Amino acid sequence: MINRNNIVAYIAFLYRKRLNQPAPQELLDSWTGLSDNDTIIHLNGLYRHWNLDTITAKKYEEEFLSLNRYQNPVTNTGTATPVTPAMPAAPQKVLPKVNIPKHPGYSAPSHYTSPASASTENTDGVKGKGWLLATLILIILAAAAFYWYQLDKVEPSVSAAVKATDSANLNVVVPEPVSTPIQPKEQEETEADKINARAIQDFFFVESKRNFDEIYAFFDPNMERYWDINYPTYEELRARYEETWSNSENNEYQNVRVKKVAPNTYDVMSTYSYFSLKDEKQKRILSKVRFVFNDNNKIVKTYGL
Repeated sequence: MINRNNIVAYIAFLYRKRLNQPAPQELLDSWTGLSDNDTIIHLNGLYRHWNLDTITAKKYEEEFLSLNRYQNPVTNTGTATPVTPAMPAAPQKVLPKVNIPKHPGYSAPSHYTSPASASTENTDGVKGKGWLLATLILIILAAAAFYWYQLDKVEPSVSAAVKATDSANLNVVVPEPVSTPIQPKEQEETEADKINARAIQDFFFVESKRNFDEIYAFFDPNMERYWDINYPTYEELRARYEETWSNSENNEYQNVRVKKVAPNTYDVMSTYSYFSLKDEKQKRILSKVRFVFNDNNKIVKTYGL
């Protein structure tokens, strides 16, 4: 299909098919940088300007695409499940090697020569006392080592209540609260506002049809202002519209947003597009217009902001 990537080549193709001549470079440059949605809007405006029906326009597009074999690029994306790494094992402390001293009160008997020659009763008694003492010393050293190991791991902490009353915090400067500016209260919407908002939408639609009498029905007969004309007459308004219509085609408003700013007063933001007969280009501008209604839901003022 025709989109922003091939619209410039397609306009050049249309010029050669329709006019049998190359398209001006300035014209081609004006079609660059559009979104896909804007490309379709402006292209349809060009078709209407050239009086091309839907079937003929479709044939031109198919012929162009068959010659150029254009394809949109496709991006393949995949998904992968992340692998959570295992937590590393905590390092283990090596306890210091303990040299257990011999019991100072112990001495071998004078007749002792070897374990084999000593009596079983004496040998068992000495060994029992030595192992008991060694076990007690090991337990004490192990307990001390474990205590210091746990002490290294624990970080000193102070409760929030203690910190709050600590004299060291007496000189802490507490920042003053930042005041939040008071936002103006939004205007409440009434039934009259809903009627006026609908009238604005209908007014833009009737303007695109270019029927002045239908347009004039939205105005108060004693209108105070129409853009730069104060207290315009019927003839002045008609002349202004006919002058605009003589220089453009396909006038339309898109993305219309109505915001109430005061009773019966509204700021209307929209995208205004039209085909310029002078430049032979589809143009668009960001429009901001104020509408003021009377109590009968008729426009008494309208002008640009």
